[in-house]
Amino acid sequence: MVNMVIQRQHLCRVVVTILTILSVGNTQAAAPVLTGRWGDTRLPLQLISNCDSNRTQALVVVTFSTICPLAKRLVPQLNRLQAQYQADGIQLVALFPNGIDDLNEIATYAIDTQLTFPVYKDDLDSPWHEQLGMKTTPSVVMLDVRNGFDVQTVVYRGQVSGQWFGGGASNEKQNYLADALASFVKDEPVLLTETAASGCAIAKRARRDLSSYENTTYYKDILPLLQDSCISCHRSGEPGAELFAAFDSYETVAAMSDVMLSRMENRLMPPWHASTDPHNGLGGFKGDVRLSDEQIDLFRAWVKNDCPAGNDEDAPAEPTWPFSDAWRIGTPDFVFQMPEPYVVPKDRLDEYQFYRVAANFPEDRFIQSIEMKPGNKSIVHHMGAIIGRSSLEAQSANQALLKLYGLTGDKVKKIGDYIPGDPFNARTYPKGYALKLPARHDLFFEMHYTPTGEEEEPDLSQLGIVWADQQPEHVIETKVFNRKDIRLRPHMQHYEKQSYYQFSTDVLIYALAPHMHFRGKDFTLYKLENPGTPDESRVLILKIPAYDFNWQRTYEFVKPLKLKAGDVLFSVAHFDNSHFNPNNPDPEAFVRFGLLSEQEMLNMRTKFERVELEDK
Repeated sequence: MVNMVIQRQHLCRVVVTILTILSVGNTQAAAPVLTGRWGDTRLPLQLISNCDSNRTQALVVVTFSTICPLAKRLVPQLNRLQAQYQADGIQLVALFPNGIDDLNEIATYAIDTQLTFPVYKDDLDSPWHEQLGMKTTPSVVMLDVRNGFDVQTVVYRGQVSGQWFGGGASNEKQNYLADALASFVKDEPVLLTETAASGCAIAKRARRDLSSYENTTYYKDILPLLQDSCISCHRSGEPGAELFAAFDSYETVAAMSDVMLSRMENRLMPPWHASTDPHNGLGGFKGDVRLSDEQIDLFRAWVKNDCPAGNDEDAPAEPTWPFSDAWRIGTPDFVFQMPEPYVVPKDRLDEYQFYRVAANFPEDRFIQSIEMKPGNKSIVHHMGAIIGRSSLEAQSANQALLKLYGLTGDKVKKIGDYIPGDPFNARTYPKGYALKLPARHDLFFEMHYTPTGEEEEPDLSQLGIVWADQQPEHVIETKVFNRKDIRLRPHMQHYEKQSYYQFSTDVLIYALAPHMHFRGKDFTLYKLENPGTPDESRVLILKIPAYDFNWQRTYEFVKPLKLKAGDVLFSVAHFDNSHFNPNNPDPEAFVRFGLLSEQEMLNMRTKFERVELEDK
């Protein structure tokens, strides 16, 4: 009925629109598969929420590019429209159709521009933007989805507003999309259904010269790359093999090559999620496992040429990998172990246990090397070693948590962690640097278990230590900063928390490890000098544009971060409690702080040394 009214009022314009829609609707292209910031894939229909408390009425698709200046200028307007019409069931989606944009760049762009709605990379083989008739960035198509997803139910297409590519505006009062939304929510005819979009032409394919890689073969070129960057994790007994595949033969790698290439191109593998300002004086991060553009082109050319095997005589020697249950720090001087095995119940989502492991040495001890080793990797989600006063007092998990962490959580003193995929699980400090185990203190194993649904072997986890041969000049400590005032309403897709961290003395910070749960979206950290004064300065320290709960990592600086007493580490973190987050166990839940994965946390562990800085 609404379409008929519009036809009578704007016959000429609607005829053009209908012809465009019919041509789009008659295409036989397959449903596009969209890829989100976490690497998850969705069909357009999956972008629509049908929860009783949150039903999508209209889907507004806006094309973006990381290099289009006009699209960037429109972000504040689009954010305001999303916030204004969220309760009316209007959902904006940022679609990135250009082949030059990878997922990491897209997620970084979303942080830098403060884009608050979901971002997706378009399908190369069956582009959604083509099915919607979109040719430029930015452009917009608004679909009425009250009766389900259908590309023919276009309410409005064209410009967001009167802004033009050159930087000006034809008329500041021409708020085309805003007018269309206002009419739609009132169930009134949209008077202007189509405008000519202005912006950058979409280039769905990135042009690459791969001629120098035309003789690439598996044994000569690809296998060395995999040995250097992949097989340490993608081998028997390690997480990559359990979650995906062991890269133990040409046949396996060739069969998986398309998936592997997609993950390499989108910077999802090898798993590395952080960046820093190259000009902040820290020298970057140690152990950065990201592939270079040349390495990705090498693999890309190999796949394009149908994965030639080549001569197996060109294969490099097989590395000597450590056994999966071997100590990475060498033979420990001392091994602490849980007092008894623990069997994880099959029917619980999360299980936390605290175990006191007696140490109680009469003198201070210093630790040169430390490693936490789970007894059963299948059920140990993560574990931590906390130091606390020696006691024989029996405590429940909640009592131990309160005593060791304190009310705010900042009291905790950790000396070790185990998180799957984090090289910091096994740490040998340079000579002259060590951790301190104070006299008359015990260790407390903080164990987070997750069931597999099967009868699993009991866990009996351990902590191995190599003692320093003398008292070190540099004592490394761990400080954990926590936020407990987390309040995530159902379906919130962009919940922001800002935090300020300070030390009471000058410090050198060697490493950082942010921590959130399933709904964690991104995390950015700055150093503020002279905070709250006219001389305040801000320097980017750490940016994680797509936080991944499954691949948490400790990021160690090449050069330590200097922080004077009174200076601040300032973080901005976002959470996504909507159905757009593929990790979200329940978008209908009201989420608060808690230890369980289905609850939320926001903390940051720092490895630091107390010092007296000279350059104050």
